[in-house]
Amino acid sequence: MKNFIDIEDIDSNQLKKIMAFSARLKAERINISKGTKDFKKYLTNKVVALLFKKPSTRTRFSFEVGIFQMGGQTLTVSSNEMQISNFESMSDTARVLSQYLDMVVLRTDNHSDLIDLTNYSSIPIINGLSDKSHPCQVLSDIFTFEEIIGSIEGKKVVWLGDSNNVCNSYIQASNKLNFELVISRPREFLSSEIKRSPKYQYEMHPEKALKNADLIVTDTWYSMHHTKEERKLRQEIMQKYTLTNDLVNLSKKNCLVFHCMPIYRNNEIMTDVADKFFEIFLKQAENRLHVQKGIMKWCLS
Repeated sequence: MKNFIDIEDIDSNQLKKIMAFSARLKAERINISKGTKDFKKYLTNKVVALLFKKPSTRTRFSFEVGIFQMGGQTLTVSSNEMQISNFESMSDTARVLSQYLDMVVLRTDNHSDLIDLTNYSSIPIINGLSDKSHPCQVLSDIFTFEEIIGSIEGKKVVWLGDSNNVCNSYIQASNKLNFELVISRPREFLSSEIKRSPKYQYEMHPEKALKNADLIVTDTWYSMHHTKEERKLRQEIMQKYTLTNDLVNLSKKNCLVFHCMPIYRNNEIMTDVADKFFEIFLKQAENRLHVQKGIMKWCLS
C-alpha cells in the first residue's frame, strides 16, 4: 500500500514506472468506447471515495471514469455532507473510512487534512489537489510532454504567472526528473513554498525567462478564495505576465504551451494563444484519466 501525496515523496524511478504503466493502459484503450471497462480490471471489487472539499471538473470526472474503467466502484462525497464539516476530526474520519473503503482521493484547501488522513488511514490516500500541491496534474503534464516531444530530462520549462499549488508541484518534479525550471512572476506573489526551494531559477522579466523554452506553463491568476478586490489587484500587477504570441515566439520553434484549465482568457493567456494550443490543453485533460489510473494501480501494488 502506498500514498500519492507529493511528487517529492516518490522516487524518480517509481514516477517513471507510473507513467510507463499509464502509457500502456492508454494504448490498450485505442478504438475502445469510453463506457467499456479495461481488459484487465485492476480495481475489481474495490470501492474508492472521492472526498472533495472544493469544486472540481477535470479531477472529478477523470477519477470517476478511470475507476469505472478499472472495474471499481466510486462514492463521490462533498465534505459538507459529512461530519467533518461540523466538528469531527480528520483523524477520526480516517479511521472510520478505512473500515468501508479501499482508497480515498481527497481534494482540499488545507494540506494538513491530507497529512492527517494519511497518518490515520490504513488505506491508500491520493492528493486530488491541496493548497500546497497538485501532483496528479503535474505528473499528467509531464506524461503529455513526453508523449509529444520525448523525455523531459534536460529540457527548459518556464512557469509564467501565479506561484500556486501547480507551480509547487513543478518545482518538486524538476528535482526528481531533472529538467530546468524557470519561474517568472512578480516578486510580491512568490509563495512560501517557492521561497524555501533553491531548486529553480527565478527571472522577473518574462522576455528573458522564455528564451529557448521547450515548455511554457501558465495557470489562472485567481483562486476560489480571492475576493473581487484581490482579483482586481492581481490583474493590475500581473498584466506583463499575460502569455502573448510575441512571448511564445521567444521560445523554441516547437515549444509547447500548457494550461490545466479553467482558462481566464485575456488574463493569464490571450485568446489567440489559447485557441492555438487548445488541442494540447485537451490532451492534458485527457491524460489526467490515464495517469490517475496508473497512480491508483501503483498505490495498491
